[in-house]
Amino acid sequence: MEKEQIYGAVMKNLPYGFSILDKDGFIIDFNSLAETITGYSRDEVLGKSHDKILHGSSDATECPLMKYAFREQRQVVAIESMIKKKNGKPITLSVTIAPLADEYGNFMGGVEFFRDISEQKRKERERRNILSMFAHDMKSPVIASAGFISRFLGGKTGSLTKEQRAHLEVVRGELEKLQHLTTDFLEFARFDAKVYKPEAALFDIHSTISHCLESARSKADEKHIGIAFERAEAQHMIEGDEAMINRVVTNLLDNAIKYTNPGGYIAIKLSSQGDNAILVQVSDTGVGIAESQIHLIFDAFYRVHGDANGSSGLGLYIVKSIVKAHGGKVWVESSLGKGSTVSFVLPEHLQRISPK
Repeated sequence: MEKEQIYGAVMKNLPYGFSILDKDGFIIDFNSLAETITGYSRDEVLGKSHDKILHGSSDATECPLMKYAFREQRQVVAIESMIKKKNGKPITLSVTIAPLADEYGNFMGGVEFFRDISEQKRKERERRNILSMFAHDMKSPVIASAGFISRFLGGKTGSLTKEQRAHLEVVRGELEKLQHLTTDFLEFARFDAKVYKPEAALFDIHSTISHCLESARSKADEKHIGIAFERAEAQHMIEGDEAMINRVVTNLLDNAIKYTNPGGYIAIKLSSQGDNAILVQVSDTGVGIAESQIHLIFDAFYRVHGDANGSSGLGLYIVKSIVKAHGGKVWVESSLGKGSTVSFVLPEHLQRISPK
C-alpha cells in the first residue's frame, strides 16, 4: 500500500477532527470529521486562513493553534478552544496541537486534532448549578432548625427531661454535620466553577492558626487528644485571604481529630520556607493512609476511610484549591497505622492561580 493510501485511510477513520496548516497559516488538509464538527466542507476551507474562518478573527491570541504551534512552536495536549461553526453557532473543542518541521528542523506549519466537547461542558455547567442550588436551598432550613433546637436546649420553651435533652443533642449533632456538608458543597461549587478568588490583605498567620487551634481544642478534648502549636516566630505577616486560609487550617485540624484515636496527639507547626514563603504542617498520630491511596486524597468526593465519619470527601479538595489559588502547594506524608502529616507552602505575597 502506498504512503498516500495509508495517509488517506488514517485521516478518513481518525476519531478526531484533523487540520494541517502551512507556514503561512492556511489550511492545506481537513478530514471528514473536521467537516462534521465545523460544518465547513473541505473544499470551503482549503487555502483559507485558519484563524479567520474558524475564529472569525485575525488576532493570533484567539487561536491556540496559531499561538502555540506558530508563535511558540511547541506541542500542547487537550486544551479548550472556542470556534464558530459555519452556521454561526459557538462550540467548545478539546484541541491537541503540534508544530511541523522538515528533516532539517525548518518550520513548516502546524497540525491540530480536535473533538467537540460542547455537550460535555453543558452537562458540567448543569451539574455545578444543580449542586450549588441544592446546597444553598438546604442551608437555610438547616440553620433555622438548629436555632430552634438551641432554644429547646436553652430552656426557653420549658424544662426538658433527661431523655428529651439527650435526643435533642443527637438531633443538634446531626444538623451540625449536615451544615458542614452543605458548606463543603457550596465551596466545591465555587471552586469547580473557577469563580472563587482570594481577597488579598495582610494578616498575621500566627493569630489565624491560634484561633483555629482554640476552636478545635474542644473537639480534641472530647477524644482526649493532645494538641499543640509549634511556632518559629512571634509574628509572621503574609498577604492572602485570611478567611480562606482559616478554612484550610480548620479542615486539616478537623481531619486530624476525626482520624486520630483517643489518647493520640496532634501538632501544628509554622516555619519560614526560604525568604519569601511560609510552611504549615499538621501532624497526627492517627490511623494513617495507605501508600496506594495517598495520590487520591485531594480528589473531590474521595473518602479514604469510607463514610464512617460522615465526610463529604471535599475537605482536602477545598484545601488544595485554596492553597493553589494563593500560588502555593500542598502534599501529604503518611504511614498506615502511625499517622499523617499534611504540609502546605504559601508565598508571603499573594500569587493568584485560577483553580482547575
